[in-house]
Amino acid sequence: MSQLTTEQALQIPQQLKQQEAKQQSNSQDQAPQDKQRKILTDDAVTLLMQQNANPIKKVKVESFKGELGQEKTFINETLKNKLAEYKLNPNTRLAIQKDAFGKIELQGSLLASDLEKLNQDLNNNKLFKSSFDKLSQQEPTLKYVDNVVKISKVYGVQNTLFNSLISDQNEFNKLNDIAHRYEALKNTNPGKADLNTEAISPNNFNFVLNA
Repeated sequence: MSQLTTEQALQIPQQLKQQEAKQQSNSQDQAPQDKQRKILTDDAVTLLMQQNANPIKKVKVESFKGELGQEKTFINETLKNKLAEYKLNPNTRLAIQKDAFGKIELQGSLLASDLEKLNQDLNNNKLFKSSFDKLSQQEPTLKYVDNVVKISKVYGVQNTLFNSLISDQNEFNKLNDIAHRYEALKNTNPGKADLNTEAISPNNFNFVLNA
């Protein structure tokens, strides 16, 4: 074994002090990191507990879909019957919406005279108008409700604003009720209504036949 020189022997105490100082520094740096990790973990647990304590309220999404499905079927059949009545191509793509005056308006690759006759017939059909009114108001609401419920199931998160639109009494949780509550909330508290206005508004709704 080689012998230490006098110079090397004198350096040993200094090296030991440097190693000790370094170990203390590492220990001090690790403590805040461990504390920060604990804080972050505690925050995550607290947030999860809050979400579980106030879960998203339940609504009958499948029932809503079935109800509006009947309205869609009626509108489809009425439009197809009208095309057949005027001996028009049954595969014609038609988009139906409301004009600025609230009247039903058809758009499609047909002669202006044919579109005018169809528009007149549909606006005179009270059952058709009622079905389209219901669909135009409630279909956007259904899409919003369905989206919120799906996100809640996948990520386990709550939606405070959505919960505020849902009544504790199921008989008051029809799509029409939810849509009216949203409109009231939006009108009285514009800053609070952070929903996508286009996603739940019937103003720009349109129904397409032979899409």
